[in-house]
Amino acid sequence: MLENYKFWKEIWDSKGRNESEPLIDSAGWTNIEIPISSKQITQGIISLSNITKQDKILEIGCGVGFLSREFNQNYTGVDYSEDIVKRHLSLFPEHNIHVANANNLPFEDNSYDVVFCCGVFQYLLNDKFAEEVIDEMTRVSSRVILLADLKCKKTHNKHYVYSKNKLIEKGFIFSDCIYDPKDESRYNALLKI
Repeated sequence: MLENYKFWKEIWDSKGRNESEPLIDSAGWTNIEIPISSKQITQGIISLSNITKQDKILEIGCGVGFLSREFNQNYTGVDYSEDIVKRHLSLFPEHNIHVANANNLPFEDNSYDVVFCCGVFQYLLNDKFAEEVIDEMTRVSSRVILLADLKCKKTHNKHYVYSKNKLIEKGFIFSDCIYDPKDESRYNALLKI
C-alpha cells in the first residue's frame, strides 16, 4: 500500500512542479473521453450539496485549482502535495489553501457547511484510510459531505475503489456521475450530517 502512496504522491508532486501543464491535465482529467468543464462539475457540486452563497466550503484534494476557480463563496482547499499547493497559490493567490492529509484535517469540528472531494477516493490507500477520511470530512462539516466522481471499478492497477455497500451502511445517498450521467461506472455519494 505504501508503494501506491509513493506512486501517486510523486505524480501529484510533479504536476505541481510542471507550470506549463494545462489545469485540466494537472487535475487528472487526461483519460476522460468526453469534454470536461470545471464550471459544469462545480455547478453539479453546488446543486447536489445545496450550496448557498453564505456557506463555508472545504474541498479535499483541491489540486492546482481546476474546480476551486469556479467557487465565489467562502472557499478553503487542502491537498497533501506541497508542490500542488504552491502551484495553486501561484495561479490563484486569493485562495485559502493548506497542505494537509485528508485523514488529519487541521480544522475544528463543524468548521464548514459543506465538505467535498471530487475524483480523490481512487488515490486513497485502503479501507482504513478511506474510513479516516470520511470521519474527518464528517467531523469538520456541519451540514453535508459529498464524495464526487467515485469509481465502481479500477481503471488503473494502482487505483483504489471504496465499497458502495460501505457507503450505504453509512447512510450515503447516490447520484449519477457529475459530468456524464450516462457513465454507470462512476457515481457521487452524499451524506447529510
